[in-house]
Amino acid sequence: MVNNWHSEADSDRPARVLFGRDATVTRVVDLATSPDAAPLILLTGPAGVGRSAVLDAVDEELTARGLRTLTLRLARNERDRPYSLASRLGAELDARDRATVLRSTAKTAAAPPGPDTGRRLAAELRAALTTRDKLTVLVDDVQWTDPDSRAVLLPMIRHLAGGPVTFVCALRLAPAGPGDGVTPDRLRAAGLAEVVPLRPLREAEVRALVTRRLQAEPSPALLAYLRRECRGRPTAVLTALAGHQRGGSLRVFDRHAYLTSPHWPPALPADLPSVEYLRRLGGWVWPVAKAVAVLHPLGAAATGLIAEAVGADETAVRKALDELYAEEVLRHGPGPGHWRFRVPLLASALTTCLGPYERRRLAQLAVTAIWAGEAVADDRYLAEQLVTAGRFVDPGRASAELLDKGSAAMLADGYCAERWLRAAIDLITQPEQRVQGLLAHASTCCIHLRYAEAMESAWTVLSAHADLVTPEELLEMELVYVSALGGMGDTAALTEICEGGWRSLPGGEGHRIVTRCIALCHLDRWREADDHLAARRDDWSGDNVVVAALGQLMHECFGAYLGRTGAFDLAVADPSRYPLWTEGARHRFERLSQLARVLMGFGEPDRAERLLADHHLLVGYRPVPDRVVADGQAGRWDPALQLARASLATGLSVGDLPVHTQVCRETSVILGARGQLARAREVIERARTVQPVMLHLLSAPESYLDQSLGAADRARRVVADGLALAAGRGLVVGTDELWLAMALAELAAGDTAAARRCVDEVSRVAELLGTGRARLCRLLATAVAHHDRARAAEAVRLARRRGLPLEQADTIGMVVRHGLADASLLHEAYALYGELDALLRRAQLRNLMREHEVIAPRRSSVVAENERLLATLVTEGLTNRELAVVLGTSEKSVEGRLGRLFKRTGYRSRVELASAILAGELP
Repeated sequence: MVNNWHSEADSDRPARVLFGRDATVTRVVDLATSPDAAPLILLTGPAGVGRSAVLDAVDEELTARGLRTLTLRLARNERDRPYSLASRLGAELDARDRATVLRSTAKTAAAPPGPDTGRRLAAELRAALTTRDKLTVLVDDVQWTDPDSRAVLLPMIRHLAGGPVTFVCALRLAPAGPGDGVTPDRLRAAGLAEVVPLRPLREAEVRALVTRRLQAEPSPALLAYLRRECRGRPTAVLTALAGHQRGGSLRVFDRHAYLTSPHWPPALPADLPSVEYLRRLGGWVWPVAKAVAVLHPLGAAATGLIAEAVGADETAVRKALDELYAEEVLRHGPGPGHWRFRVPLLASALTTCLGPYERRRLAQLAVTAIWAGEAVADDRYLAEQLVTAGRFVDPGRASAELLDKGSAAMLADGYCAERWLRAAIDLITQPEQRVQGLLAHASTCCIHLRYAEAMESAWTVLSAHADLVTPEELLEMELVYVSALGGMGDTAALTEICEGGWRSLPGGEGHRIVTRCIALCHLDRWREADDHLAARRDDWSGDNVVVAALGQLMHECFGAYLGRTGAFDLAVADPSRYPLWTEGARHRFERLSQLARVLMGFGEPDRAERLLADHHLLVGYRPVPDRVVADGQAGRWDPALQLARASLATGLSVGDLPVHTQVCRETSVILGARGQLARAREVIERARTVQPVMLHLLSAPESYLDQSLGAADRARRVVADGLALAAGRGLVVGTDELWLAMALAELAAGDTAAARRCVDEVSRVAELLGTGRARLCRLLATAVAHHDRARAAEAVRLARRRGLPLEQADTIGMVVRHGLADASLLHEAYALYGELDALLRRAQLRNLMREHEVIAPRRSSVVAENERLLATLVTEGLTNRELAVVLGTSEKSVEGRLGRLFKRTGYRSRVELASAILAGELP
């Protein structure tokens, strides 16, 4: 039967498939052990819904209770063997009856069935079953019971009512129902059976199953995919997850799971039991099943095409389709002659069994029928069949359609666009057309982070077809090539370009200058890039308009990062002073997005939003990494975190400079403030490993993590190292926060003179940048180092005007901690942290409130919040000593809190508690 999707490698199948079915198991066990139990309990449900797993769990539970069980599993071929189930049941009965019943039963089963066989079997089984202690007989796939056994067993089950034997049977009903007109409803109406339906999993149950399987919460897109492809069948869900893990299209980050593309098929093995079952059905069923997996989207035209593909007449094909319908593989589609797979994932599994010629032949038939107007399908289906058919169809027409469809899908669907454009390139013979395909393919792959493919296509253009493209297209390929090297982390190749290879690049001198500058930035050599740009200004500014525009944008942004903000401020004030401003919306979008990105790097999200809004870009598309930073700084932490996880899991921010570091910074700030210290540190380490650019921006959130764990010396070193790193690269961006942090560290160490030297540095940076955040850092550093209450009050007013919740709350906490403001202000900071759900910062602020005898509101909510934080920190792997440091209490107090938490939740260990939190099960 087609209800087992697992390969033999899935050794833990029963426990995994069962998840979400505990209530069903409990109900069946209760029915089977009830004093007035019905003689028959039918566990019903569609194919793949997990009946066998539930039956196994029932067996395990009954055995654990000390009750006797006997389990039989039927095979499909047993429906044609007279008395198969009845004789097998006799052969498996208790050993104490072997001398009487089983010898006779074995003899009866071995002999050819005669007119008295059924009567003798019934009498012998009745005698054996009515003279024993309590017994539960479990029968899996009871729909394969042969008619003769049904004739023997059903009357006997009626006779057993109220006796010591109960039958628990897993039953899949074919669309027409089992033979002999016996249905669960009739058995229930006759008082013979209790029916326990096993329905497909609901969305919440699928989410729980995936969470338990991956130890990660599935994204909404992943859940939607599983709902569409698996139809709530737990075994299909687990098979799909394993296939996507095997194929590398499922990514897990920060305990959340994502698909890289909704159209990327899972890498399913060809020997899935569900597929092997169909392979053994014989006749035309197997070849028809493989063909219909490809051709069913063509509706009524599919039957004739299947017949042509497998070399059978349409009558034989229809018969095979009807058998697949009876096996619950297919269902009727929206029109006459239309078929659909009950579990669409099975179609994907069947296509893996096709040989290369079979695939191309089926695709050829599909494409030919669509082109001839004999069948209708959507664009994606046609494009996929064109890819598979290759030169089995007209290559000129196929390549033109693939090029059009791939170009149209460039932004929306990277997986499909890349496949279609690559296939088009392989079919094109004209060099000019092939180059256009390579341009589109390279850009698409770069957009969607397929850097190896992007680099290959871009380099093909640069090395072999530079004379066939415009200067603008050539520059785009050079930038794609460099970005792909950066995305792949190929520092050796980037260094070669920077050190001399840039002179051999095709195109004009302006192309080479701009390309070298981008390569230098990918190596975090910002000062060199700025110097090179300044030294060769006449060359790039006099080149074509695209080179001049890109050079201008780089000059503005690099200067700002290095502390020369004049050109950048002018660009923000009037972004239309740009060579490409009137050349199209794309160029305006790129300029405004880059200017806004730099503003956010300086902690100026309000100026960034005004810039975009003034030019009508705020309501339009905004890159996901930029939305993460904007939402994070503005206090919209939940959407920021959701987007950040997706971005970091799928690499959306890799390749753009320095967005990946900014996304990691905001993510680590949020996670750290919420007490997820280990996860915050993982994000920081990822930034260092994946794209080490402007890493000093991570020093402030990393220092907070160390301070929270009581490592003050390490926190100070992290800040000092960040400042040294920025100085070595000539970078000023982000150093305002670091000099403030260093001033606080020096004061904590008792070195007031060193702290005041830090104030001088903060003031220098504020003069260079002129940003709101730099001014705030100067006010705070001056206030705490000189104990200046006026500057502290001015800092609070500025933080309120800026309206960034975390910054505002931190500012209030800082001035109160240093005795520079009334402690009643802590209520304001406490409320702001609450809006952010910043559990750890709230707990740290409560300690400060106690020191200043300020009462935190609503004690009951504080207790619940403390429990949430404690559970979170336990999940992060902190020891009791570390918990005590983070919470500002004693180890004994921590032990007491943990004891109360375990008692309330019912969990007995940290491992159980952490697992429950991951699965969303914590009460």
